[in-house]
Amino acid sequence: MDNKRFYLRLIEESIVRMGTNSFLIKGWSLTAIGGLITLYITKINYSWARNLLLLCLAVCIIFWFNDAYYLYQERKFRKLYNKARRLREEDIDFNMSPPKDSKLCFLKCAFRPVFCSSYIIVLLILLILIVHEFHIHIVIR
Repeated sequence: MDNKRFYLRLIEESIVRMGTNSFLIKGWSLTAIGGLITLYITKINYSWARNLLLLCLAVCIIFWFNDAYYLYQERKFRKLYNKARRLREEDIDFNMSPPKDSKLCFLKCAFRPVFCSSYIIVLLILLILIVHEFHIHIVIR
């Protein structure tokens, strides 16, 4: 049973690492987007300031998909864990490649409620700001 326990612990550590990475990405995204929006607000009178909103939009999408990737990987390792826990001791091969699953899709992970309630709200706010900013810029010209 020592091999099986060790193998399950290896998989658990991978799952924890994916969860930790996802948590860190959420923090980095809030910091980066908050900093860019703060810079935009302080430099709103400059002509290049509206480009910061476009940069915020791109940064938000990049962080969203990175976060979704780690959730996707975590789910794949959970499937590996479920497969490994049913193995007999003599069948343990320490393979860390998660099994293929046709039901598990990256886009399904990207649109989980946790992401929709955070990243999509930020994206909508950014889109409203961008439309407002570019509309004002067009009207002034």
